[in-house]
Amino acid sequence: MNENLERILPGEIKPKSFEDLIRDVHEKGLCGQCGGCVSFCSASEIKAIQMSEDGPPRYLNKDNCLHCGICYLVCPQTHILNDELNERYKYKPPIGNWKKIISSQAAMEEIRVRATDGGVVTALLLYLLDHNLINGAIVSKRVGPFNRIPYFATTREEFLEAAGSHFDISNHVVKLEDYNTFIPTITKLKTIPHSDMMRIAVVGTPCQIHSIRKMQELSILPAHVVKYAFGLFCNANFSFHTSGRERMEEKYEFSFDDVENMNIKEDIMLELKDNQTLHVDFNAINDFIRPACFACSDFSNIYADFSFGGLGSKDGYTTVLIRTEMGDEVYNNALREGYLQEKYDLNTSIKKSEMLAKIIGFSTRKMERARATLEEKNLI
Repeated sequence: MNENLERILPGEIKPKSFEDLIRDVHEKGLCGQCGGCVSFCSASEIKAIQMSEDGPPRYLNKDNCLHCGICYLVCPQTHILNDELNERYKYKPPIGNWKKIISSQAAMEEIRVRATDGGVVTALLLYLLDHNLINGAIVSKRVGPFNRIPYFATTREEFLEAAGSHFDISNHVVKLEDYNTFIPTITKLKTIPHSDMMRIAVVGTPCQIHSIRKMQELSILPAHVVKYAFGLFCNANFSFHTSGRERMEEKYEFSFDDVENMNIKEDIMLELKDNQTLHVDFNAINDFIRPACFACSDFSNIYADFSFGGLGSKDGYTTVLIRTEMGDEVYNNALREGYLQEKYDLNTSIKKSEMLAKIIGFSTRKMERARATLEEKNLI
């Protein structure tokens, strides 16, 4: 029997519902708040479920639920459809299928000076926009050193603004106790027109891209408008709450008020106002990791067209895993037309092996962390 169905009476089958998602995912602390269930709810027009400000999605009007099972199917933590996705995207453990690994940067200095790493994501998005291959992209817009919001960019200026590392933060905009590195990207899909002519790119974490791929596998609207999946490397997302923040400030002798930017490579790098960079080991801030991240096993974004991060590259460059034929074509065309630039000494066979080894190492550790978490919860 399909694991998404449960038999309630002889001959009668009922799909899983949002109630099952609450029981199997939310109550077990596995919800990553990716927004897939809300964005692709078949009862979205009559508002059956909604995102909550702090915690998993919730019923807005339980009576409006159609009990269709879509929310359960598209959740990345139910693992339904994984076999189909693994076959479609030719998954090979531990980092998935890939065609090329490269270290590159945006050719435009205007992008590089704003970007956290090499600005390759922004450069590729601009290539797609300039060549009318997309109408826009769901990206993130900075509102603080740890906080970004999802944003649908449709112009060159908006892409450049979203790439920026410069920001203006005030307490009435983002409260310090609300510092959170997770961006609810998928929820933006609900506001995008579902025309057959609409083509967009989405920049997201592994759980977000996973949910989108599930929707595409099921031909659920509006998944058809997503033409390009830009995946980010992701070890974990963080929530910095007041009490723990104070302990961290005391231990590392700094103030969160002085943090201007945060970047993640081999460790967590906090860039301070005095131009100093504080390096913090992941293990030192386990208390700040969002609980659902402990149960996620995907570091390298295995279902994306490209995967990006700073891991393995020198400052000012982006590590790029090109995974699909479409991703390979877009990257090569953008490189040929001058949107990107590569440096030979960063792309020797030895350097590529080093980059790959780091990605495999982080991926393996995240898979082991997820297995330990699920065993602790008696879920495997």
